[in-house]
Amino acid sequence: MKMEGHRQNKRRRTTLACDVCRTRRTKCDSHRPSCHYCQTHGLVCIYQEQPLEPPSRVEEELNGVNKRLDQLISLMLPAQPVFRDVLAGDPRTESDDLADQENSPFDLPSKLLGNSSVMNVLGLDADFAQALVRGERATGSECHGGGGTRMLIVHHRHAVGALAAFSARVHIWYPILPSDFSEEYFRVLSSSLHPSSESCLSLLVAAVGHVVGEDEAVSDTPYFETALTSLPIIISECNIRSVQCLILVSLYYCCLLKPCQAQDYCFITSCKIQNIIKSGLEGDDPNTVELTRRAYWGVLLLENEIAGQLDVAKSDIWCLDEHVPLPLCQQTWQFTPESTSPGVAAATSPNSVLSINTSVENTRSYFLAEIAMRRMLHRCNTAVKVRSTGKYIYAPSIALELEHQLEEWYRYLPEMNHFEKGDVSRPLELANIPSCPLSNFLRVQYYCCKLSIYWPAVYQAMQDGVVTDLLLDHCQGFFDSYVLLTPSIIAAFHDCWVNRWTIFLTVFITSMAALTAADTPCLSRLCSPDFYQCIRASGQADQTILRKNPSLMMLQGVLEVRLSSEVYL
Repeated sequence: MKMEGHRQNKRRRTTLACDVCRTRRTKCDSHRPSCHYCQTHGLVCIYQEQPLEPPSRVEEELNGVNKRLDQLISLMLPAQPVFRDVLAGDPRTESDDLADQENSPFDLPSKLLGNSSVMNVLGLDADFAQALVRGERATGSECHGGGGTRMLIVHHRHAVGALAAFSARVHIWYPILPSDFSEEYFRVLSSSLHPSSESCLSLLVAAVGHVVGEDEAVSDTPYFETALTSLPIIISECNIRSVQCLILVSLYYCCLLKPCQAQDYCFITSCKIQNIIKSGLEGDDPNTVELTRRAYWGVLLLENEIAGQLDVAKSDIWCLDEHVPLPLCQQTWQFTPESTSPGVAAATSPNSVLSINTSVENTRSYFLAEIAMRRMLHRCNTAVKVRSTGKYIYAPSIALELEHQLEEWYRYLPEMNHFEKGDVSRPLELANIPSCPLSNFLRVQYYCCKLSIYWPAVYQAMQDGVVTDLLLDHCQGFFDSYVLLTPSIIAAFHDCWVNRWTIFLTVFITSMAALTAADTPCLSRLCSPDFYQCIRASGQADQTILRKNPSLMMLQGVLEVRLSSEVYL
């Protein structure tokens, strides 16, 4: 009996909750291959490996020896290696303080789900981001596969509708195509589609256009699969057309709400465009040079948007941002059916002519304003400083400087992209959301930047349990910025196809941060009725969009659980 009792004490627990139930902090029935909750909600059910047996005494001693060897080796290495830019004459270095700060709870915006400290502050598991990425990777195997060369019949009306949708809903965000692309598009799709970078580009535009278009009866799959037959060619080539193709593959996955696959291709694209620029392969032709610059900045924005949200591998694309001139964007492509031919205009159905109010000038000024915003955020976006003890604290002087830079950016916005900041004293129903999705997205960026500036003050108050006079204005600014952000970011989630996944991720993180701050007694008095109204609105995103992606449904479920537990709601 004693021996049996000893065996029972040594027995390990065999039940293990899946990732979804662990992040929701609910009981899991541990059924394989899918638990009851994941099965009924259509989610990918992933279980982690059972914990290993405790190490033996010998293994513990060997581990101790290895640690001591590591310490000795570290003492013999240089204390701080200096990394110079790949281009001569740029002696920039990276600071250890900045690297440490990236995993600081003061740093809300950087790697939103890659920061375990922020996850802990918000009441989420430290591996919340890893669970999310594992779920995304598990669904990646369901994406289209590229078969061999196939016969593809392209209907002219479908081609026109796809091009109109692509122009209005995708290219406005990443204007990478030449001004004469419409002629090339119709010429290529009306000819034999032999594998080449030229045919691949037009097929990818058609595939992306069908994803974001109004005609759901037309599948994007044949176009995308046929385009993938040219994938070995565009991978091996090192020219601007191959870069454009890879950008479109990444945007295709963005529109399908598959961020991990989009990031994989974006990473490849980033390496290719850097090699082109460093090797001078863009040549001297002004048009090619201009398209190369647009491609570089487009890839930089795309990688910053996707990889900036998750703890994934990133390229070194920022090392060239001070050496690649800004694009002129004077001859940006835009599809207008009436400007091509009467037959094309007649073939364009009312559903295909999208009503988004943009123009070439809108697109150009937005692209440059977005580049300026991202460069500003890349330099510094957190108002903290480090004490001699190594502890990070709120730095109001840095916050004021960041506010000044942000207001300078806002002041120099072109009139066509200008937006009203809003006023928290006005009723929330009267919020003036820009009709142009480009201007509205810049407004979203503006208030997300505000939240990142003010978050350290909020976190400092949460730590200290008191809102001092030094923190008061910025703590109030955090809650006010959330109120002013919410109507715009909900509209952006609907309008901005290419950034939908990351936009909802921002909704989730900012709402969880705002809820956590509002639960702090010393901060709750700063919350207005409009704030709580916005908190409720954050959990009411378009369900038809969320159901297309398991991780978005997972985030929505976590947010709903948190909202339902708040007594003031």
